[in-house]
Amino acid sequence: MSPDELRSVLGGSKFEKPAVIRIFREITSLVNAKTTHDLGREMVIRALDVRDRLPAEILPLLDSLVQTTGLLPYLNPESRKTLEDFALHEAHKIPNVEGEAVFHSLQLKIYNLIMSGINVVLSATTSVGKSMIVDSIIASSKFKKIVIVVPTIALIDETRRRLIRKFGETHTIITHQSQERVQGKPVLYVLTQERVLARKDLTDVDFFVIDEFYKLDLRDVYDERAIDLNLCFHKLAMQGAVFYLIGPHVHEVRGLAERYNHYFIPSQYSTVAVDVVQFNLPKKGEERLNKAVDLCTSLEDPTLVYCQSPSKAAEVAEALIGSNKFKPVKEMAPAVDWLSRHFPKEWTVIRALQYGIGIHHANVPRAIQQFIIRSFEENTVKILICTSTIIEGVNTVAKNVVIYDRRVKTSNINYFTFKNIAGRAGRMGSHFVGKVFILEEPPAEDIHAINLPIEEQTEHTPLPLLLDLPEEDLAPISRERIQGIVDVSPLNLDTIKANRHIPVEIQNEVANLIKTNSQLRNTLAWTGVPEGPQLNALCGVIFEYFGASATLKGHQIHSGEQLAACLTKLKYVNTLREFIEERLIFKRGGTTVSESVEDTLKLLRKYIGYKLPKQIMALDSIHRDVSRQFGSRKTANYEMYAASVEGLFIDSGLFALDEYGIPPELTKRFMRKDRVVNKLDDAINLILTADVAGMDFHPFEKTLLDNFRSNVRPNLE
Repeated sequence: MSPDELRSVLGGSKFEKPAVIRIFREITSLVNAKTTHDLGREMVIRALDVRDRLPAEILPLLDSLVQTTGLLPYLNPESRKTLEDFALHEAHKIPNVEGEAVFHSLQLKIYNLIMSGINVVLSATTSVGKSMIVDSIIASSKFKKIVIVVPTIALIDETRRRLIRKFGETHTIITHQSQERVQGKPVLYVLTQERVLARKDLTDVDFFVIDEFYKLDLRDVYDERAIDLNLCFHKLAMQGAVFYLIGPHVHEVRGLAERYNHYFIPSQYSTVAVDVVQFNLPKKGEERLNKAVDLCTSLEDPTLVYCQSPSKAAEVAEALIGSNKFKPVKEMAPAVDWLSRHFPKEWTVIRALQYGIGIHHANVPRAIQQFIIRSFEENTVKILICTSTIIEGVNTVAKNVVIYDRRVKTSNINYFTFKNIAGRAGRMGSHFVGKVFILEEPPAEDIHAINLPIEEQTEHTPLPLLLDLPEEDLAPISRERIQGIVDVSPLNLDTIKANRHIPVEIQNEVANLIKTNSQLRNTLAWTGVPEGPQLNALCGVIFEYFGASATLKGHQIHSGEQLAACLTKLKYVNTLREFIEERLIFKRGGTTVSESVEDTLKLLRKYIGYKLPKQIMALDSIHRDVSRQFGSRKTANYEMYAASVEGLFIDSGLFALDEYGIPPELTKRFMRKDRVVNKLDDAINLILTADVAGMDFHPFEKTLLDNFRSNVRPNLE
């Protein structure tokens, strides 16, 4: 019986005893042979999926195969009868965890390696249960200062909620720059790489984790996030901390120095089986869209639909709505009503949610993203349409994955990314068998290797990576490159390093501009909050020199003065909807209301709230440097204004609550004129201790506040 025939038989509905005996003879043969053991484990998982339909006489054999393949978490407790069975169970029992939870064999191997002080680089499928290992290591109390590095804010939220449930009473859990460690208490930092680099208190870390470590690979020399992740790894690893790098489908890791004493495990181990259906439909035409509608209306289990971009996600959502095959979901009514009050009702996210269809991408506000993910987990949202935001480590209950596009943005995905997306089907403990539907032709299989550039510095190593390395870690060729820059720059090395993500040529150009234009230099010499001409000057330099023009023209902002006017409008509006409505006036011809909403949210999230504060502080440091050279007492200090811009002119502590599921529209109700809340923990305590009895909350707001209270513990002494 071939593997495909075996899969087909195990996917059936009826199992006669003679046929079952033949099936299990085949499975046993596969499991016992070293070359087919992984395939045998897959068949055991498929058999577990139909366990309740198998003859009772065959179940002891199934349990025996579960033990042999190391799938002990799936073992029926009643099957333990012999001393050997109990000994095996005790050997795999998770230490320091209440109950009968056990590791599977790969988890146990990794746990023992890390507890022995050996660094582990694990390449394995999403369903392996890699987080269980992290939690068990935390529970061991071996390490007192732990850093978990994740690629997205969404994954920070998922990880934080899990850790708070398990360790909220015993550990300080830090996710934000404004939070501080409680002395004498073990601490868990859950941060993106940018936040790791920004913190000054990570000097004595004894264990760290990098989730989705394949992002260390620097194939694009302009990839700021990959550069920062490499610097983050170097910062933590050079302290001698034990590390655990986690990621999928990597065959080789290059450039990891021997001094790190690491153990690379490229494992095919999986706890979920996957059925793959290929349609090979053309990129152009209506066939793919029609097939996506057919699948989403026929699949009963939770389904994830991957699209290459927010616009494609909207396209699929509108097609599903237009099919008239989805009925309004009453549980979504409060959320839909609230969203319609705070955003134009034409926004596709609102229209889709009404029918239990969620949309998840970077333009959707974080608190709304969290609500949609939670609704998907609770099965009130049955279809979740997403972009790459959901494939970067966030776990869901999806049994099915529909790969609508074979691209990320405009670039074709490689086999590695394709496997990563497909790996979101099924989940250990939820679904034994996941299903992946590929609408276009899948990419060809290839070998994926990860390169760490810090250990192998050449003349092509990105300069921003080198600028942040300690002198002793620079190769001779790198020292020469940096010295060559310093020799011709009007700026000192500290300024260049502080602005390492801005090309040195641009920094030099701006410095010379400020040097030679005394009027501009004087206009830029402000502190606190800028006046009109000062803000115009600031935005003018940023627009013309820091690459902002290319980004902003796509948002119908064509000059520094228009950027300044946009910021002023944002500062003084009463609601975000008011700002969105204002932006609708400037929408391009042929653009829908929903597209304009998406455009405004993208402007706020990706530029004003993220890139612009960095550009403001870059100009701050350049102006300070030039002013020192002139011996000027009057210099710039934009720190307060940059922080205000980053928080969209909401108190920074309160704005950070968006990461905790409280949207700015609700947060504003807790703002007070007599108090500025700049620390996240102060904002958390403000919400937890507020007298809300006299406040008139919308039912959806009550839901958000209840979820917030159940998922947060303030870091109090």
